[in-house]
Amino acid sequence: MSKLLIQFSHLFKSFGSNLIFDDISLSINQGEIFALIGENGSGKTTLLNLLTGTVLPDAGVFSKASNLSIGFLPQEISLPRLDISARAYIEEGPLSELERQMQACLDQPDRLAEWEKLHERYEQLGGYQRLPIEKILSGLKLETSLLDLSMATLSSGQRVRIALAKALIENPDLLLLDEPTNHLDQEILEWLKKTLSCRQGSTIIVSHDRKFLNETCNHLIEIKNGKLSCYGGNYDFYLKEKEKLLEKQIKAFEAQEEERKILKQKIKAITFSEKKAPPPSDRNIMAYDRRGEHHQKFLQHNLDVLKAKLTEIEENLLKHPKPKNIKGLRFSSTPLASSVAIELDNISKAFGEKILFSDFNKRICKGDRIILSGPNGCGKTTLLRCIAGLLSVDAGVIRYAPTAKIVYLDQEVEFLPMGKTPFEYFENRFNLSEEDLRKELHKAAIGGYELLNRPFSTLSVGQRKRLMLLSLILETPNVLLLDEPTNHLDFLTLEAFETALLNFDGAILAVSHDFTFIDKIANQEWKF
Repeated sequence: MSKLLIQFSHLFKSFGSNLIFDDISLSINQGEIFALIGENGSGKTTLLNLLTGTVLPDAGVFSKASNLSIGFLPQEISLPRLDISARAYIEEGPLSELERQMQACLDQPDRLAEWEKLHERYEQLGGYQRLPIEKILSGLKLETSLLDLSMATLSSGQRVRIALAKALIENPDLLLLDEPTNHLDQEILEWLKKTLSCRQGSTIIVSHDRKFLNETCNHLIEIKNGKLSCYGGNYDFYLKEKEKLLEKQIKAFEAQEEERKILKQKIKAITFSEKKAPPPSDRNIMAYDRRGEHHQKFLQHNLDVLKAKLTEIEENLLKHPKPKNIKGLRFSSTPLASSVAIELDNISKAFGEKILFSDFNKRICKGDRIILSGPNGCGKTTLLRCIAGLLSVDAGVIRYAPTAKIVYLDQEVEFLPMGKTPFEYFENRFNLSEEDLRKELHKAAIGGYELLNRPFSTLSVGQRKRLMLLSLILETPNVLLLDEPTNHLDFLTLEAFETALLNFDGAILAVSHDFTFIDKIANQEWKF
């Protein structure tokens, strides 16, 4: 029987008046790999923080195995110091500190007893379970020379992979990964799948990558309306079970509606029926009156029973089980007069001695849905930024159709004015009042009303991305440049976004490692 790592029951959690979890329970056993899914803002990150202990529940019973080690890859990497090196960031933690203390004890023979206590603690915390740093860096395609650079000077992709390396090297009993697949190319994703499958501990993964979840996870947790639902299989298994559940809910709803209809018809029939029994044929008036009285009592009793049944049903009405979807997310593009939107004529770009592309010739035409593929660092994002006009090419020419209207969605949504609120941004850029902005959000069905007066810097990447989608729509573009567009989106928004792209009649050039997205959207591929 596998070891129980964490168990909690009847757990509640609120932030102010906002109830996040309402009487939830969960058990996590050794060897289980969970996918954790839910809409943006449903509480996925809060649940991870509850498991680490950085957030405490308001009520409930919470227990952990003794000496349980927990590793956590957060969605956004916060640095303890701006000048901290990648090596120091990886090594920072209780195990490295214990190693330093143990070494200091070994240098002083009179501290042997202290060393034994430290060593016992080191073993309890899983010090000897740690994985070789060289093996992890190699799998994540991180050069050892990066370890001596400060984390602040690394790209966002490199910082995420360094943080992922830190979590994997510790090889904890419970590994929590919040969006680990961002910035990973296919080769690294394959390596990560194998690494996670070989772990003895348990892992919980939040990810937008449906293929990765399918091939990695053996359990799934869904957060919805403050509740947890657990499924004993991967993402495809979850979809099948949800479909079965939906069929049952539809049948139950339809049966209840039919019963309500029949009860109302019977109540109406009795209410408007004849109030008296048929007249006597033998002139026995007294017997007739008695029959009439019994008849009235019988009718009233039936009416009371029917009304009681109807009241009970209407006090426990089932909601229509039709699954929630987002229908308003759609692009209205500015007409593109010519068939060719953008022409890349012998363009080249290098950084120092590293040549990313040279003498590159391509056309982007109306109706193209092009995926840029290739390993990390090969120049995909650089090409997008050159086309968007954010970088200049070293040689060659980029030609644009006179009516081309281009928008660029960057990977981490970093080009938004972080010090401004969404309302200030949309008011300045699109001359929208707060009421108009709320209407546009409602029309696009992407929510976020409660975020309008908070600075972008306080919002999660997922929240910023949903608001950026509205910005793209309001621009009415005919060329979309998308850098990892599926990162940080919940499945509901992601599926609506994919539908909007399929109905977009302009041109799309996208960088993505999400195979499900690529299969749905792409009609061309440029391999770097």
